[in-house]
Amino acid sequence: MPSKAAPPQFQDRSGPTQLLHHELPTLSGAQRTLALYVLGNLERVPFLSATDLALAAGVSQSSVTRFAARLGFAGYPNFTTAVGEALLRAPDAHVPADRFDLAMPGSPYASVLKQEAQALAQLGGLLASDGFRQAAALLASAEHLVVAGFAAASALAVHASLYLSRLRPHTSAHTVFDAALMTQATHWNAGSVALVIAAPRPASDTLRLLHLLKRRGVPVVLVCDPANLAVLGSGDVTLVAPVTLGPTTAIPAAMLTLVSLLVDATALAEPERTRRALRAFEEVSAGAKLFAGTPTEADDPGVT
Repeated sequence: MPSKAAPPQFQDRSGPTQLLHHELPTLSGAQRTLALYVLGNLERVPFLSATDLALAAGVSQSSVTRFAARLGFAGYPNFTTAVGEALLRAPDAHVPADRFDLAMPGSPYASVLKQEAQALAQLGGLLASDGFRQAAALLASAEHLVVAGFAAASALAVHASLYLSRLRPHTSAHTVFDAALMTQATHWNAGSVALVIAAPRPASDTLRLLHLLKRRGVPVVLVCDPANLAVLGSGDVTLVAPVTLGPTTAIPAAMLTLVSLLVDATALAEPERTRRALRAFEEVSAGAKLFAGTPTEADDPGVT
């Protein structure tokens, strides 16, 4: 008889998250619901029975059993044990209300840097996933790009829209859910694509925007951390990146890297179009002296 494959071995919390990211594009129905719930509540999983998880995720207990088997485990208890052991190897993560008081005395920065290094390392599996490729293809195909992020995620949205606007002529950035956004929304349709960034805490404006995008029939690429995923649900394509919580701030280095590489992937999807767009940008910016030290024809004494 052929021997059964060994169950997955997790070295740290990146193990279960990478496995779930890899499987997510192939999952549907209750299996996908469970994967999204586990991604958003990884720390709770070791303490949940199969019945508890089924109730929390809104699926049947048999779905939980099949979910564990789909991931390569002999049973659900084997899965929770593997996740628990992986989490024990990870730095502590505290909820926002507690993390300042619980920060280590002296220098808390070493722990923060270690967590962020782990978060960046986790991106490898995500960048190789079908979901990442689908997100880039969707953004590249858009007639109009809507880039949005609220509260702490607004800076990430501005960053992404700055570079995407060099590639696509119809790109709008939104960091406030206001009358201006509602006015723009009248022009959104199925030919539009929204890149919505959400971290580190779910913002009410993000929920309102997602509902609006759904009513307008706009496909959504959602980039978020696990905490937002648990509240917001998934987009047409969902990319999940952890955000490190310092004593008082959220440090989204991994998410910033993910968003930047998603812009690059969008550019690489249509290289000739990208080359034309970037050449046009360089010509315009040089003529307007957008960047200090940029030479123009007026500066060249040989030009009359």
